[in-house]
Amino acid sequence: DPDKCIRCGRCVRICEEVQADSALTFKDRAAGVEVTTAFDIPLNDSTCELCGQCISTCPTGALYERRAKGRGQCKDLVRTRTTCPYCGVGCQIDLNVNQSANEIIRVTSEVGIIPNDGNLCVKGRFATEFVASDQRLTVPLIKRNGKFKEAGWPEAIELVAGKLSKIKAEHGPNSIGGLSSAKCTNEDNYVFQKFIRAVIGTNNVDHCARLCHASTVAGLARAFGSGAMTNSIDE
Repeated sequence: DPDKCIRCGRCVRICEEVQADSALTFKDRAAGVEVTTAFDIPLNDSTCELCGQCISTCPTGALYERRAKGRGQCKDLVRTRTTCPYCGVGCQIDLNVNQSANEIIRVTSEVGIIPNDGNLCVKGRFATEFVASDQRLTVPLIKRNGKFKEAGWPEAIELVAGKLSKIKAEHGPNSIGGLSSAKCTNEDNYVFQKFIRAVIGTNNVDHCARLCHASTVAGLARAFGSGAMTNSIDE
């Protein structure tokens, strides 16, 4: 809503100085100044990453999330802090929930909270529709007579433990392997590899990040001599 814009420039600055994207800029001068993209090209054709950082810093509501419009006022939303499920950085996010409708309206993040200091990427800010998906599994399923049936957690855990113990006894620990995910927290991943190594007794454990980041690790090692980040998150 351009009528709410006070030309403070916060959206332009966060895009340039924090995101290093420079998708937004000022057009014209004095009373006619407006926030737009470079050369007035469509946003999708610009360098915009659709991260939503400009929305988070706008003080007047001139920029807002389209999906949140008309779905509840801020005063009626309950914030629940959790960890973003999309990578191993562990960004802290606040789920703004409409409790009467039992749905997530928007995702925000508080400045000053480590490690992301209020900053979020496009996935962390917008990709939460899966939470309410009708295809999401919310209870364990056990196959009986060729069909999956709902079961309780104690029964499911007992079944998995029994199957793993049987495989280990008959074929040895190296017949079992574990694959973890970047959607888990670092603590979850640590416990998982500890379980595979100490309880199962095998080193057959891997992580999806080794595959998806194999190219970046090789590139960083070739360019900088180390296959890891060379700066802090703040930098």
